[in-house]
Amino acid sequence: MELAIVTTTINVPTLFEGYCRDFAEHKRKGINFIVIADKKTPPAARTYCEQLQATYGYSFEYMDVEDQVSYLKRFPELDAYLPYNSVQRRNIGMLRAYEIGAQAILTVDDDNFVLEPDLLQYHLKVGQRVELPALSSSNQWLDPCQFLTATPQMAFYHRGFPMAQRWQPTETTESTRTARVIVNVGMWVGDPDVDAWVRLTVPLEAIRWNKSNNFTLAPGTWAPFNSQQTTLARDLIPAYFLNPNAGRYDDIWASFIVHRFAEHFDDAISYGSPVVSHLQKRSLASLWHDLGDERMGVLLNTHFIDMLRTVKLTGSSYAECYAELAAHLRCELETRQIASKDGVEYLREYIRGMDMWLQTFGRLGGQNLPNAQPAVASGAS
Repeated sequence: MELAIVTTTINVPTLFEGYCRDFAEHKRKGINFIVIADKKTPPAARTYCEQLQATYGYSFEYMDVEDQVSYLKRFPELDAYLPYNSVQRRNIGMLRAYEIGAQAILTVDDDNFVLEPDLLQYHLKVGQRVELPALSSSNQWLDPCQFLTATPQMAFYHRGFPMAQRWQPTETTESTRTARVIVNVGMWVGDPDVDAWVRLTVPLEAIRWNKSNNFTLAPGTWAPFNSQQTTLARDLIPAYFLNPNAGRYDDIWASFIVHRFAEHFDDAISYGSPVVSHLQKRSLASLWHDLGDERMGVLLNTHFIDMLRTVKLTGSSYAECYAELAAHLRCELETRQIASKDGVEYLREYIRGMDMWLQTFGRLGGQNLPNAQPAVASGAS
């Protein structure tokens, strides 16, 4: 299997009609879909996936709640950790895709629709060595949203971009870099992925992506990326966990971890195509909920980034580095001054999720993965 496409949904996943049509037109093969349903998902979603499989010939594995309960009996720690009615149940789909041999995993939100032809052109470069323009920023941070044209015209930043680095003068330089692409980040028009407080104050709409070619970043320069249209190389998956207890910083902190590990291995993250149409419209109530889900991540972002940049890595795999980072974060919590008790508990719970994810992969037979510290209950020593 070349690629598995993973989504969670509480809807009938109508986006996949366009995906299947695009793949058929471009003669893409070796593609499997894994759809993780939830308690709110209508039964018609399974029927719809079966119809797409019959029409286009692509494999759809639809996992309703009962299927997930059965599957997770082998992974009790993950079963206990993931709440229902959460987007982070896509971790189940990523685990399943890894188990059945996917060489790359494309994680998508169910409101990201095909806009450009040949959706997989860049996603299928993941795992290959590619020559790309490499951008470097004088303050070590680059905001991919600077390449979007939006209405109203204003400066805005990708969700999770460090607050201290916003609206700061910086110089960007471009070179060329050849490296193995470990992640491909597809960008979006329509509803941009910005902070909830921006959505609450500005009716922002992205109307155009202004880069003709994908780019990567020079070592030392980081940029956040989300999980809404993102392909991950197989060997990264044991080190990529979307923690439900991190709220809307689940994919943001995961992206920063990837940057740190990619530097260790001289791998690259590609940004740009495919550009998709993001059609989500949030209610006022959901935006206030999102704001609460971002609060602790915003407050602790600088601490987390500092801890990432100072970790000493020796691992020969992404999984080994993930175990090293979990140990490093535990030590940092003993010495670092965190202003609030809630912040300490938030970070402790994040580390527990890392331990649990490593335990989960350790349960897969024949995997050359490091031993993880048992994921003890939150608040335990």
